Amino acid sequence: MANTRRYYYLDCIKIFAIIFVVFNHTNTRGFFLFSQKMNSPLFYFYLLVSLVCKVAVPLLFMVSGALLLNKKESLGVLWKKRILRYTVIVIVFSFIRYLFDLQYYNNWKSFTLLGFFRYIYAAPMEIPYWILYTYLAALIMLPFLRALATKLSDQEFKYLIYLQLVLTGILPIMQYIFRMGSVDLSIPFVSTDAIFYMLLGYYLHVRRPDIAGNKSIVRTVWILALLGLVITIAMVLYQFRLTHVLTEQSSQTFFMLFTTLPAGAIFLFFQNHEQKLNSKKRHLFINFFAPTVLGVYLLEEMYRILLLPVFTWLLPLVGSFIACWIWVVVVIVLAALTINVVRLIPPVKKYL
Repeated sequence: MANTRRYYYLDCIKIFAIIFVVFNHTNTRGFFLFSQKMNSPLFYFYLLVSLVCKVAVPLLFMVSGALLLNKKESLGVLWKKRILRYTVIVIVFSFIRYLFDLQYYNNWKSFTLLGFFRYIYAAPMEIPYWILYTYLAALIMLPFLRALATKLSDQEFKYLIYLQLVLTGILPIMQYIFRMGSVDLSIPFVSTDAIFYMLLGYYLHVRRPDIAGNKSIVRTVWILALLGLVITIAMVLYQFRLTHVLTEQSSQTFFMLFTTLPAGAIFLFFQNHEQKLNSKKRHLFINFFAPTVLGVYLLEEMYRILLLPVFTWLLPLVGSFIACWIWVVVVIVLAALTINVVRLIPPVKKYL
């Protein structure tokens, strides 16, 4: 039977991840600020923070893999407890967002149910909620992923990690530097981020939790993670030098090169502090935010739009970077507070 013990370090990883997910959506106000500050002494710092943002979604999938891949449940339970639940969440919150857009842009005349269902598949909805669509696909694949995770040996897990670093890290660099074109060597479970990171989370949490306590291995992972970030920064600058283009889309060509390394390092860091996280004082913070992570993700874009005056007011006082982070924190706190209040309703708590 699956272990039902609560792991506070997984809660902390979720909180860490959602903070950077929200920051990742701040465009030139925060996430893409480095492009506006190329002559600033803080340019590399701004760029580094943007790169760290990219570990957020992988960490969320790692937590899901850690919690779900070791469970045993029938297909009926899987569909009722997980897949249909998330389908309801996607439809309900998409409808809320649809109504929000109609109100915000004063476009109620265009309201139709058919228009709503088209809206679910359109950019305004699919882009901010893409994680849920990806996660739904992963849930449908869960029986196969569980079988795969439990059957892989430790050596095969290592092979999986090495392949991922080569195919999504080293190969794209070689292709770009030597003008080889884009060779598609996509391999299922390796190049598919959601599946790979779920397997990685399972490996570190279930199969090899001892790694977090091995200072030598953890130190090596951190060194490699920092090296990966340095190489990524170098590639971003190298591309800019060749193309003289630094748009948000072009700059992210190499943002995900070695994400496995910092994601793994951060996961191991929190995992190694599991005992310290058992402090009751810390529980107040964790218990307030951790159960609301999904809800914060669902509400954050609407709150960012409504609370944009917070950023605008702070901008001339503290500068864009600090103003953006204060704006992000206010959005997360209010969204979490909203979800905690809504979760007092029993039927709602079942879904959120």
